[in-house]
Amino acid sequence: MSQPLKILCIVGTRPEFIKVYPVYKLLFEQQFKNRVELELDVKLVFSGQHIDLLEDLEEFFEVKPDFRLDLSDLNKETENRLSLLSSKILKEASELFIKEKPDLIFLQGDTVTAQQCAQAAFFQKINIAHIEAGLRTHDLANPFPEEFARRVISQIADLNFAPDKKAQNNLEAEKILFDKKSFNFHTGNTVIDTLDLSMKKINDESFDWSSFRNIKQAFSNEDMDVVDYLENRGGRQFILVTAHRRENHGKALQNLANAIFRIAEKFKNDDVEFVISVHKNPGAREAFEELYSKCLEAKLENVYFLDSINYPCFLRLMTNCFFIVTDSGGIQEEAPYLSKPVLIFRNNTERLEGLNLGLSKLIGTEEHRVHGELLDMIISQETFSSMVKKDLQPYGDGLAASRIVDVSLLYLKDKA
Repeated sequence: MSQPLKILCIVGTRPEFIKVYPVYKLLFEQQFKNRVELELDVKLVFSGQHIDLLEDLEEFFEVKPDFRLDLSDLNKETENRLSLLSSKILKEASELFIKEKPDLIFLQGDTVTAQQCAQAAFFQKINIAHIEAGLRTHDLANPFPEEFARRVISQIADLNFAPDKKAQNNLEAEKILFDKKSFNFHTGNTVIDTLDLSMKKINDESFDWSSFRNIKQAFSNEDMDVVDYLENRGGRQFILVTAHRRENHGKALQNLANAIFRIAEKFKNDDVEFVISVHKNPGAREAFEELYSKCLEAKLENVYFLDSINYPCFLRLMTNCFFIVTDSGGIQEEAPYLSKPVLIFRNNTERLEGLNLGLSKLIGTEEHRVHGELLDMIISQETFSSMVKKDLQPYGDGLAASRIVDVSLLYLKDKA
């Protein structure tokens, strides 16, 4: 009797988990019964890149990893140094692959985890499937280091699954340029698959919020009950803010913080609030820590700073907010599903569908422009209404994972 084909689904960050989960779920459910009659051994691997940010996802999706890479000798200082983090993940992944001998690994996107695990697999001639492949800004500094990572992965992956047609076109152009032998497919984005599953789950009356309600407020030891805040805020509107990208550390984030302070001060008596999701990276926290101190000094009570918001509570915040300011790629994709306008705090973006449909707007990182764009969204009903377009889903139809699994299993059958 032949051995089952071993598949490893690897994640390191919260966005990776969200986008890999629906693929892992389908593969796990089809281990012994699938269209191509293959017996599979499907395992979930956590790299440890953002291990504390994955705990709520484990609970929410009721899943535990089969393997965790050991990054315990990286402290808070060294884990943010890309070269040290990269080399550690490469070493740990290599040792795991030697031991487990997978037939195929699934990676997502453009993180350090994805890049280093792809390289480890490439060195051992293991098949690589790349979810959300082909996104490009054609600027290695923006986003940094993601633009570099996703280019590298796509060059060595055997299966590239593009979230949109533009991404597939990028992959096909590179395939011709580099005479590659990989296969490129347009599948849609798996983030919509997970979002669809998740919204149905939290909207069910039986869903238990008890373990997800309290969020630690950043820069203090106080808890905030997010569910209570959302249910009892009266007529107050809040703007959801999340910014963390490395290329924005320093001056750019300071510009955003300054713009938020001026607007919060202007509207402190007008039912306009800010809820800021503060990233754990020290480079992303510095500007918001200064903003927190300024708000205390000015006695502003309409700015909230939250640490490590769990996934279901973040979905509720997105669902109930006025609009979103973000430099996150995943949130650019999720917001249209929830009919929420997005101001993109970046100088360029690889996610053009939202821009082209008027669902999002690129606002750069200069203080005067960020301030002006936020102010316009708050005071101009015309501007706000023009970006609220229900029933437009540019990033997927909720079936991306099934397409990815079908293609991958056929590929494995042919290889077998």
